Amino acid sequence: MQPRRNYSLTKRIFGLGLASLVSLSHAAPLIVLPAGEITRLSYAGQEFFDDKNGNHLPDRGDVFKGIVNITRIHGVASGADFSSQLADNELTGRFQFSIIDQSSDFGHLEFGLLPGDFFNFYVGQGSTKNFDPSSSNAYDRASDGQFWLGLQPGGVFESVNDRQPNGSTLNRAWADITANNTGYFLRSDLLRTILGKDAQHRVGNQFHGDHSTQAIFDNQVAGPSSFPSQFTFNIFGEFDVFAVPEPPTPLLILLGMTIGLSFRRCRNMSRRLQDRITPLNAAGSS
Repeated sequence: MQPRRNYSLTKRIFGLGLASLVSLSHAAPLIVLPAGEITRLSYAGQEFFDDKNGNHLPDRGDVFKGIVNITRIHGVASGADFSSQLADNELTGRFQFSIIDQSSDFGHLEFGLLPGDFFNFYVGQGSTKNFDPSSSNAYDRASDGQFWLGLQPGGVFESVNDRQPNGSTLNRAWADITANNTGYFLRSDLLRTILGKDAQHRVGNQFHGDHSTQAIFDNQVAGPSSFPSQFTFNIFGEFDVFAVPEPPTPLLILLGMTIGLSFRRCRNMSRRLQDRITPLNAAGSS
């Protein structure tokens, strides 16, 4: 009777597979994004310049760290605004980047994600919806929610900060996501090219164009910090990703077909074994 037990086990596995498909297809994201187009997360925040060598200049080895609060979520192409959910949820970020190179006039800086560096986002709800840059524990408040998305060492990351003709600075970055709990598949693409943004930049002595990555962000300084006891600058910017519902429909179809074929194959094998065993049992009983 072994084939029947195998067949029963196959049915249980098939049932578990179907249940997994249903749960995957109905998982609700913590933050709803305009899927199928580039999502823009606009933010405002605070940044601290950690002058490691004490020379009062931004150069190799120095660190910038800070916090941000997402103020708007919208689809760039459609203009669809998803910001209303920020009334009940907060989407906040905490970051630390290291300077890895600079020009002689400090008008060009290059940042890296060295060990200990990161750019992580969190969803705050209830008691963790508590972003407050004026608080003495502002960093903790910005990162005590449920982890949502992260850029960490080991992934693709290229970031340059250039002085603009008007004297301001613009930090542009390309990055791949190293930890994703958004509930969406984040597509790699030439995001700056799609958006019509200037992608030309210099890294060392080489000029680069656009890169195909899962995220880009632009960050700018908006003057001295409103909270000078623990921060150096007010900042604002935008973080862009191309969200696709997760798991993608083709993946679900493929997974369903695989489970179905495996079930049918095991069922046919059980029947063939049963056909072979039945005559043997009959011969033995005679």
